Amino acid sequence: RLGFLPGTLFDKIDPYLRPLYDALHDMLDPDSIPRLMAAGTIEVAPLAYMRGRTLNDAFIILDEAQNTSAEQMKMFLTR
Repeated sequence: RLGFLPGTLFDKIDPYLRPLYDALHDMLDPDSIPRLMAAGTIEVAPLAYMRGRTLNDAFIILDEAQNTSAEQMKMFLTR
């Protein structure tokens, strides 16, 4: 049954982000990833939470971009 997922935001989105974490482990030292995330050097966030943000001097990776609408893609590209 679908519906409310208990837990924090991280608990709710973590299952959907496993492919992204797998890619990070392929590119970086796996032991450094928790440290980089805790320091805010690497931030993982749902696309819906990007609205209104300004990201300067950043690399942004959009996973599963083929599933976005034209409006979502425009919002992503203007961050």
